[in-house]
Amino acid sequence: MAAVCRLPASHLVFCLCLSAFAPPGVRGADGDTTSSADAAIDDGAVKNLEAAYPKAPAGKERKVILLPHKDRGAEDDFQVELVVGRTMVTDGINSYRLGGRIVERTIEGWGFSYHDVEGDLKDAANTLIGGPTNPAPRFVAGPRTLVRYNSRLPIVVMVPAGCELKWRVWRADPELRSAK
Repeated sequence: MAAVCRLPASHLVFCLCLSAFAPPGVRGADGDTTSSADAAIDDGAVKNLEAAYPKAPAGKERKVILLPHKDRGAEDDFQVELVVGRTMVTDGINSYRLGGRIVERTIEGWGFSYHDVEGDLKDAANTLIGGPTNPAPRFVAGPRTLVRYNSRLPIVVMVPAGCELKWRVWRADPELRSAK
């Protein structure tokens, strides 16, 4: 099951692309969730998703991000950060981190790429600081990567079952400075 996030640019700071927490919308026959938000999604991205991108293999979930349309020149100033992790009960004192890595793979015959998360991401490494604890569920980040902003193609990530994919858009400062 995949979650598809379609949000206006003003909501791009963080979006949890997990079908249980996806934005309200219409569930398609394949279980994908789409939002009725008014962001302009490139039709080519949807067509490419349906035609070229593989379904999730056993033990993985396919997460899909459809970015709002931007003109080609404007996209050069943006990148998308992908953060894979899971919500776990932590003690509120120590820092937690999941292992694993995000690998870019090419779709044979298409030249498009998708991302695959390697590693099980079940057990978190943490610091060992003592003190009073405040156990609470928190998102524990694992591998992360930056990908080029391209509204004409979906961002597809295969994550281990039970993991979450969070993302945010980074914008470059419009001023280019000269080095001295």
